Amino acid sequence: MSTERQMLIGGIMLVAGWLVIFLIVLGVIPSLLWLNILMYAVTFFGFMLGFVGAMSHTRANLRKAREERGEDLYDDYEE
Repeated sequence: MSTERQMLIGGIMLVAGWLVIFLIVLGVIPSLLWLNILMYAVTFFGFMLGFVGAMSHTRANLRKAREERGEDLYDDYEE
């Protein structure tokens, strides 16, 4: 799965979880224990998936920029 897709799916899960929780707080949707737990899990995993996608995207872009400049990835280490 590409990093952009991970961030997109994570963001959608995060917003969907927040929206349902907000509707529960407003009283539009009845507050059921299983629904609260499910929406907490959807929000948490959406955040984690988006965060991992963002970190992977950043790492890939840094690696790509270093390769374009011709920098050695391990030149800071002395043996």
